[in-house]
Amino acid sequence: MDQSATPILDAITRIRDEGIQSFALPGHRFGRGVDDRTAAVLPREAYGADVMMAKSAVPDSEGLYAEALGARAAIFSTCGSTTSIHTAVLTLIGPGDKVLVDRNVHKSVVAGLIIAGGVPVWLAPSWDHENQIAHPATRDMVAAALERDPDVKAVIMITPTEYGTGADVAGIAELSHARGLPLLVDEAWGGHFGFHPDPPTEAIAAGADLAVQSLHKAGGGLCQASVILIGGDLIDPVDVRLRLDLMTTTSPAALLFGSIDGWRRQFALDGERLIDKALVRAESVRGRLDKIADITVIDEAIHQTEGVAEWDPLKLSVDVSALGVTGYSAEKWLLDQGRIAVQLSDARRVLLSMTYADEDGDLDAFVDLIERLASDPPTPDTEALPVLPPLGQLELEQVLAPRDAFFSSTEQATDPVGRIAAEMVSPYPPGVPTILPGERINAAVTEYLRAGRRAGMTIPDASDPSLDTFRVVRNG
Repeated sequence: MDQSATPILDAITRIRDEGIQSFALPGHRFGRGVDDRTAAVLPREAYGADVMMAKSAVPDSEGLYAEALGARAAIFSTCGSTTSIHTAVLTLIGPGDKVLVDRNVHKSVVAGLIIAGGVPVWLAPSWDHENQIAHPATRDMVAAALERDPDVKAVIMITPTEYGTGADVAGIAELSHARGLPLLVDEAWGGHFGFHPDPPTEAIAAGADLAVQSLHKAGGGLCQASVILIGGDLIDPVDVRLRLDLMTTTSPAALLFGSIDGWRRQFALDGERLIDKALVRAESVRGRLDKIADITVIDEAIHQTEGVAEWDPLKLSVDVSALGVTGYSAEKWLLDQGRIAVQLSDARRVLLSMTYADEDGDLDAFVDLIERLASDPPTPDTEALPVLPPLGQLELEQVLAPRDAFFSSTEQATDPVGRIAAEMVSPYPPGVPTILPGERINAAVTEYLRAGRRAGMTIPDASDPSLDTFRVVRNG
């Protein structure tokens, strides 16, 4: 296939330019109906590309995408990887089915379990005591879990994590396939992997049966652009499409489809060179930061840590804790002092998600700001930092299936200790739930979340944003 082709962009151009007098949706009529206030921010040219497209263009572009990544099939979604994950989970399991799930998964996987009625068998992640972050479970951990629960119907992993660390997908796929089990990988942060020969390895190439990628995170897609990739012969692409049809919009955005089409062309033709340039920039910035006193960066040595089979060097983790400040306050300081926004912050660090589109001047400005921060740090944070509970206390008991708890009669509890959660509580980013529906809440996790909230942790999905109360199962 000709990877320079852009069937969706061609269809948008043709429909926009052929002079149709439309009396069908969308109602803005190629942007003519948009007022000047809106057009000052959202150009009319963008509305001109907001068309109902010829249906044949999308399958053609999906075929090009699948070929570019060596997948059996590719299915585009304009509702984000959240909907793609829901679709993938529904493809794998039904009501009452057990599924082995990485406990470090994004909240969208948990939502998929609630929708599907699946019963999770949780797989504890590898814990990095030095850096105080979680990495994927190891192959041996997956093997042991499969031995303990031979009734599981599928395996779900998240790799890479938002910190850039990746699992041994090939090894885990081998284990899964030996039992006839499909492997789903939430690869939202790895949309660029398949366009470069060096590791990290794209999940489908490593043997995964389903992989979900966000194309706006490290790539050139617009927000909500996503792709479901299918590999091997355990998953029927028709089944995936039927389940996506249940979950997705019936008015998909041509702008999103077009951004996927164009980005695939760009990276199929020039992705290796663009990623190489980004890797050189990342290495340069990491080296400069490493020379700053009291600043610590994660580098290739992370490969020696349990659970880290692969690592994405475009994730730049900058630990500022030795300065006496939290990552939360450093994030705010960087934005206030230099108008620099980072991907995430936590109690110890800020994290940059670098891409092919970064420019040297912007990265120089970031390094300069970190030098300023290190030489004259703000007043140390007086708010008590959240103390991470011992790992055993983070592993809450799953008392009810997530779906059963979510749809139970509920109430708000000021003292949730000992109660069964009826909601997800997910520090964000990265959006990994600390509490899940159906888990029995303990004192350590309650205090950790409340202390984190006071220190600046963002928790957008809690029923009570203040965390003064938690939603729990009534009489549970």
